[in-house]
Amino acid sequence: MYQEVYQQRLQHAASTNCILHRDSSGTKNNRTSASEQPISNIIFSRWWRPCNISLHCTNIMRLLFMFVLSELDVKGTAMGAPLAPPNLLKCNIAASGAPVNNNTCCPPYNMAEFIDYDFPHTPLRVRRPVHEVKDDNEYMAKYKEAVRKMKELKSDHPWNFYQQALVHCAYFTGARVHYGWHFLPWHRYYLHFFERILGRLIDDDTFTLPYWNFDVKEGMTIPDIFTSDPNSPIYNENRNKNHYHPEILDYRYTYICGEPSCGSNKTGEELVQENMSYMQTTFKNGLQLPELFMRGLEGIHNSIHEFVGPTEYPHTDMGNFATAAKDCLFYSLHSNADRLWHLYRNIRGNRLEFHEPDWLDMSFIFYDEHERVVRVKVKDCLTPAKLRYTYKQVPIPWMGSLKVQKTNETRRKQDLNLLRISEFGTQPRELGTTPLRVMVPRPKKNRTKKDKDEKVELLQIKDIQVESHSPARFDVFVDAAYGDLAVPDFGKFAGSFVKMPHKSKMEEGNTGVEKYKGKKTSLNLGLTALLEDIEGDDAEKLVVTIVTASGNVTIGGIQIKLVQADSPRLIG
Repeated sequence: MYQEVYQQRLQHAASTNCILHRDSSGTKNNRTSASEQPISNIIFSRWWRPCNISLHCTNIMRLLFMFVLSELDVKGTAMGAPLAPPNLLKCNIAASGAPVNNNTCCPPYNMAEFIDYDFPHTPLRVRRPVHEVKDDNEYMAKYKEAVRKMKELKSDHPWNFYQQALVHCAYFTGARVHYGWHFLPWHRYYLHFFERILGRLIDDDTFTLPYWNFDVKEGMTIPDIFTSDPNSPIYNENRNKNHYHPEILDYRYTYICGEPSCGSNKTGEELVQENMSYMQTTFKNGLQLPELFMRGLEGIHNSIHEFVGPTEYPHTDMGNFATAAKDCLFYSLHSNADRLWHLYRNIRGNRLEFHEPDWLDMSFIFYDEHERVVRVKVKDCLTPAKLRYTYKQVPIPWMGSLKVQKTNETRRKQDLNLLRISEFGTQPRELGTTPLRVMVPRPKKNRTKKDKDEKVELLQIKDIQVESHSPARFDVFVDAAYGDLAVPDFGKFAGSFVKMPHKSKMEEGNTGVEKYKGKKTSLNLGLTALLEDIEGDDAEKLVVTIVTASGNVTIGGIQIKLVQADSPRLIG
């Protein structure tokens, strides 16, 4: 299929004379016919026009595009790869505060032929938790020195700290490395090269980034090493200082008001237990269906970005994907997300998440620690040992039983004031300040263990559409129904839809109102473990409650379906 796309693009490109071409010195030549240029130039220029594009944008987009070219002959479905390449016409969309290149997401790389990455043969490096390294004076001195040197490189050097940040910006705003099955492997490689470059700058092959283990009590506050010294090279001013230690991280936080009621509405030890329950549920629901784990973990990660970022629009730096990598805390957050993926794979016996070539052969392009443009593939990063790093093992209390407060579903039916709830209907519905409660029939009740092992019961919220580039979030609760009646309590928290902001300027007009309308997506949440927790497996219908926290959101439908465990395809 991709070979056909390749040929179509090539034929289409050959019919135009408006092709941007550069000689080896990097200067513009006159427009030339397509037949005189390399295939990569032809397709690159045909996909992204017009021809009067700045050199630095052209080079980084060519860098990002080359991994797409390498995938065009992959057979299979189009669900997950190749990623859509960035559009040069939308290059200048970074949030305010981007330090170089006139607020663009385009590092001024000098492009060269890429090569396949030569994986390191160094001793195994061990990433340690932030709360442990803070007292290691030798390590902290190395970490700060490495970041300082990175920030002091020439502004157009590909290793420069802010150029590295713009790589993330370019891949997010152009190739969309979030909200999909490429999220975890892309960030694993991104961290790897960032870490290797830091080690190279201080001539230390053993250097590793610290991970912010936000999944345990000791790590559920913003780490002091990033907040205590404003003169430190790892400090960033653009954060929500009201959330500094000892404020406890809330996995359900949103920007809507910046108060505890904007999240789980819990504090102290109760919030710690609630967070760990959320993490436990993310793993339990995802063991049979990797997509559920990946999307669940990414949702928690999104909320942490918002918890750290400033509440003021446009939420730079950590609070906006376009600028998030300008904060050193970003790399520790993603190190722990990577660690949790590693843990998830170990629990599953390192079984492949997806067997499709679209995922395994998906490739990305980076600058490595030797200043080479290199290509890497997803299938080569599934075990951290190949990248020559691992994680120090620490206790994981959420793997055991948790003391989570029970909700009203445990009360007797005669003690409850039951409410009549209707089904969703056939028309899309806009979410508002009043929670949306709907009755959803199940495809089967009283499922056997064998049935549960073979098929995952899935709640699917379809055709979600967000009306702007600003953040959006809603939480989903599930309870067993009494016929067509429901208890006033919302039931058990099942998961969240979380969309991060990623732009700072209005795209159209000057009225101050964006005219953007996002693409439709879906939210899939596992129900098998949840129903066991609430003892609701005998219910014929479930009451689904959606509580909107922020954003203008429309949904097209809600259904429950059974999906084959370890399904090789992402769920539509």
